[in-house]
Amino acid sequence: MLLTSWALSVVACSPTTGNDAAAENGALGGETVVLAVDHRSRWRELRIEGTTDLPDGAVVSYRITHALADQLSPSEWPAQNLIAHGTAVVHDSQYWAQLNTIYWPAGDVRVQVQFPVAPQSAAVRERYGEFGEQLTGDNVTTLGASKVVTIEHTLAWTR
Repeated sequence: MLLTSWALSVVACSPTTGNDAAAENGALGGETVVLAVDHRSRWRELRIEGTTDLPDGAVVSYRITHALADQLSPSEWPAQNLIAHGTAVVHDSQYWAQLNTIYWPAGDVRVQVQFPVAPQSAAVRERYGEFGEQLTGDNVTTLGASKVVTIEHTLAWTR
């Protein structure tokens, strides 16, 4: 069994104001999100798993891309088999996704995890905003009308 692990923590920071208690509770329009991601591989299986301070029921999206997929036309096989994407639900401060990599050659693999993604529960939308507008910090990116927390990492995939 080959066990490989990596971690990346991303922390958003709220602006400092005179009312620290209100800022910590998001009352001033600033919410922080911490995401960490690990991976494990076993035979032809890749498992992406992470921890977060997001509440239970929050949804994160992931996109996993083998470097070879960037060199081929998207309509060509095996490019379609070298890209995986989906969502994972947070439970007890954890989320995970598992994929079969049977057709993957050795090479670099890029993993991207983002929050928020629609749909989210009413409680998550109320806390972070419909489109993440309550998110603040260095790790928050504005995409059109949305704000998202994104983490990325590249790992070396071996068969």
